[in-house]
Amino acid sequence: MLRRAAILGMASMALMGGATLLAPVTAASAKSHKATTHKKSKPKKKASSGAVVTTCPTAAQISAAAGSTYPAPKTSSASGTVACNYSDPSTSATLVLVFSRLAGTSASTLKAVADGQAHAQGVTAKSISGLGNAAYIFTLKDASANPSGVATTLLMILDGSTLVDITVEAPVAKVETVGHYLLSR
Repeated sequence: MLRRAAILGMASMALMGGATLLAPVTAASAKSHKATTHKKSKPKKKASSGAVVTTCPTAAQISAAAGSTYPAPKTSSASGTVACNYSDPSTSATLVLVFSRLAGTSASTLKAVADGQAHAQGVTAKSISGLGNAAYIFTLKDASANPSGVATTLLMILDGSTLVDITVEAPVAKVETVGHYLLSR
């Protein structure tokens, strides 16, 4: 998990021009994060259609989209970034979402970051059409090291000025379904 979270941190840092480093999201860091009170109001969407909401979906919502059962998310936020860690230590089920506001980021920058991250892992990033302004996905070669026996897939989506990172031990089709769900809420 730490390796996957570090990949997300590096991607966010590269897209932000190195100005801000996203701390790795782990179950331990989520537990140590001091909770803040949030109003229980319905999340609001950005003005543009198909915009990403930068709040964590409920466990039921993310479980339905991913096709697996996940616990309530541990949420942390800082400097325009929201991290949602759905981690169940008893089942090893983990799904991490990171939403970052990145004004001025281009599709070509996202491509360069995705290609660089994938290359560093010895895999190739593929473009996905129909998700935001640009989306790239790649799957690590770590299935044998994961308790689930399923390889970790990372999906990076640029929607307007929002970067959405999805990291989960799941097949590509399931990860794409989560991406579509996040863009539709």
